[in-house]
Amino acid sequence: MKFFSTLRQDLKKTIGNYSFLVCILITAGLCFTAIAYSNEEKGISVTVLDAILYKSRAEMLKEDSYSLSHILGAASTGYLPMFLPMLAAFPFIPNFCSERNSGLVRMTIFRTGKYRYYFSKFLSAIIGGGLAVSLGCALYCAISSLFFPMPENYPVDMELVQMGLATIPTNTICIKIAFYTLLGSFCCGALSTLPAFFFASFIRNRYVIVCLPFMITYMYSSLIDKITYNLFTSYTEEGFEKAQFVMAFLPTEVMNCWGGNHKTDYIVAIITFNVSLVIAALTAFIVIMNKRTDLGE
Repeated sequence: MKFFSTLRQDLKKTIGNYSFLVCILITAGLCFTAIAYSNEEKGISVTVLDAILYKSRAEMLKEDSYSLSHILGAASTGYLPMFLPMLAAFPFIPNFCSERNSGLVRMTIFRTGKYRYYFSKFLSAIIGGGLAVSLGCALYCAISSLFFPMPENYPVDMELVQMGLATIPTNTICIKIAFYTLLGSFCCGALSTLPAFFFASFIRNRYVIVCLPFMITYMYSSLIDKITYNLFTSYTEEGFEKAQFVMAFLPTEVMNCWGGNHKTDYIVAIITFNVSLVIAALTAFIVIMNKRTDLGE
């Protein structure tokens, strides 16, 4: 019970500050940079925001890419994945750094105990980051539902349906897609706090803690993208399978793996990779904090 009392207080500090609200609003804004419609042959790419501002409903009904079901599932196709390591850290890092720089860490640890302090900070960080990102995506889904046509407004080729190559769209699919989007965004937001949480164990500057994970994640993601591209361009079945497997190690892939018919090894790779990150970040934080004679002060 004492642990939950400590966790409740830390969560109040994490989600009860303006940084939490800022994270929600920026997340929602970045979701609107997602691609609503693209035509590579014509070199056309329309973001969700562009569609809302410049496309009429009649124009949207001509392309099923503007269907609400597609728009809800496209939340992670814009700039959101790039900035998640920074956004997810906003609710937790400023308060943690203020507590640490003010010298209250020693007194807090003395009152709560080291390990209760460590685990409470860890859970408040990942829950705060996950909630902020998922609420931002929820705001995006709510606003999008006001502007884009429902799936049932689009015509269906019954011949393709009878052949099993297409399905009759229903509006209820939007609820399912929105649920998967929010679930994936919560998991992705929670996991995106891990680098900042780790760096917070030995770095005092909040700006460095927030920006350093962004740079490292960007370089790592670029490396994975390059490997995947090289495998895809081999134009072999083995290369395609390896490329799909390697994609499981992208930091934001956990946001896109829900609700699809993915292979077992792909799902296992995602779970193993992300669970390993959680264990490594928490273990490293505890070890470094225990090694400090000032208890992180």
